[in-house]
Amino acid sequence: GIVAQDVGRLDRLITDIARASRIEAETARGDPGAVDLGAMLSQLVRAYEAPPGEAEDLARVVFVGAIPADAIVLGQDGPLGQVFRNLIDNARSFSPKGGTVSVSMNVIRAKGIVRATVEDEGPGIPPDNLETVFERFYTDRPKGRAFGSNSGLGLSIARGFVEAMGGTLTAANRNDRRGAIFTIILPVPTPNERLETAA
Repeated sequence: GIVAQDVGRLDRLITDIARASRIEAETARGDPGAVDLGAMLSQLVRAYEAPPGEAEDLARVVFVGAIPADAIVLGQDGPLGQVFRNLIDNARSFSPKGGTVSVSMNVIRAKGIVRATVEDEGPGIPPDNLETVFERFYTDRPKGRAFGSNSGLGLSIARGFVEAMGGTLTAANRNDRRGAIFTIILPVPTPNERLETAA
């Protein structure tokens, strides 16, 4: 049984390392294009809905607020979608069954940025670890989670890609209740950049 658990843990680790390498390679050789982040997040949240008649095994994922129109960023669909899947999967793993993972976004045109957040209802992050959680292989799972069920690469992959797009990914604790909030800020392309990607 112990050997089987270790084999499973190594398999997850190798899979995550391979995924990280693939995303880094795609980012390095791919040209960024205009991505409608609002449409992407809307579709992604719907993909997490449980089929009709089936109970949610994990926390449900909801989009909070209206989806802003023309929330365009420069990037690549595949890796950017993986960033949000990593954040949502991580948030669900910390939230209690029957809890909620909240996804929201808004465009701050005065600053030329799009701001997206993923919030969970877990225990929060120790203040000393708000940066450590983004280090490769760091993992601190809730009690009851099997050891080795996470590789500690998801948040590192997410931050690496966001920074490659000229953005930021940060972690904080919620003020209103227990839980963590991850915030992604991405620059809005200028009109010239939009024309270049459309050409």
